[in-house]
Amino acid sequence: MARAPQLPHPSAHTVGVVGALVGLAAAGTAAGVALTRIARRRLSVGAPRPADLAAVPDAELRASDPLGPDARRADRTALVRAADGVLLNVEEVGPPDAPLTVVFVHGYTLSMGSWAFQRRTLAAQLATANGHRPTARLVFYDQRGHGASGRGPSEHSTIEQLASDLAVVLDARVPRGPVVLVGHSMGGMTVMGLAALRPELFGARIVGAALLSTSSGNLADLTFGLPEFLTRVRATVLPIAAWTMRRRPAIAEGTRRAAADLISVVTRSLSFASPDVDPALVHYLDAMIAGTPVDVIAEFYPSLAGLDETGALEPLRRVPTLVLTGDADRMIPKEHSELIVARLEGAGDSGVEFVVVPGAGHMVLLEKPDVVDEALTGLLRRVAAAQSAGR
Repeated sequence: MARAPQLPHPSAHTVGVVGALVGLAAAGTAAGVALTRIARRRLSVGAPRPADLAAVPDAELRASDPLGPDARRADRTALVRAADGVLLNVEEVGPPDAPLTVVFVHGYTLSMGSWAFQRRTLAAQLATANGHRPTARLVFYDQRGHGASGRGPSEHSTIEQLASDLAVVLDARVPRGPVVLVGHSMGGMTVMGLAALRPELFGARIVGAALLSTSSGNLADLTFGLPEFLTRVRATVLPIAAWTMRRRPAIAEGTRRAAADLISVVTRSLSFASPDVDPALVHYLDAMIAGTPVDVIAEFYPSLAGLDETGALEPLRRVPTLVLTGDADRMIPKEHSELIVARLEGAGDSGVEFVVVPGAGHMVLLEKPDVVDEALTGLLRRVAAAQSAGR
């Protein structure tokens, strides 16, 4: 049996989970709440631009703008009601009768917009009728409290609830046919949560999965590459900050707006590894994170800190699974992906593929989209081959 890498056991006194640091240090770099509109204006012709974008030609910005209408066009939109009544925002690309559906589940403090590059590329390759029948339909949704989806009671800010939400989306929007699930960061945890909640779906309805830059647990003692002294300070300061985000959200919102420039630097450092990352991507990520209310950020992080989904991995052994991470991920280091792979491999041969992307950070799907797209299309080919062999 493969020996799983050992990760430190979380301390009960440590609240410096990925969520808290991202929520505080990365949450709100651009001012306001509906900042996607502001980011789009920054990249539009004639609008004032940040200094680091001033020299970029308008045509180049428009062509590469993941916020642009061509990257976000949907064939259908829908609202799906979760079990507790929260409305989840869903967008679909491709025909409802496509032979395969791929459902994308985004990460913490983000939105379905984090899949902009995959949406654009895979829609063109798989979900558009380029002289032949589309091979897949793509389904994107905003997790509760994120993007354009509604908010629920604070006690429902858990991975278990997110897994229930995913099950409802599947029941409502993909009632028939095979499904591949693709989850990034907290989205990967949601997929593992679904495996715990509905294990019978894996191998039957769910025929493949991708877990990107994620973890099955042991998050509370992450250092994010900080020196030991700052890690100790973090454990002292974050409980106060988390209390402020939940009980005094107006104060927390004002603080993150006042510290926007500093927070943007931290966002870039924690999310990207490339020294030449496109400034437009940093601003785009800033806008997404800033659209997540601080109290939502605070409500979710205890669930992430206490996460333990290692027991939920067994159902994933039944289907082809891609585990992908950046080799320079400071948010959730690649050792967490290695642990998932070791557990998926178990005692014998499995359908797991492990991809480590050189020079990539936590937002590998934005930083190295070509590599991620290639890995996902490879997974879909393996799924198709497995289905053909099983017929």
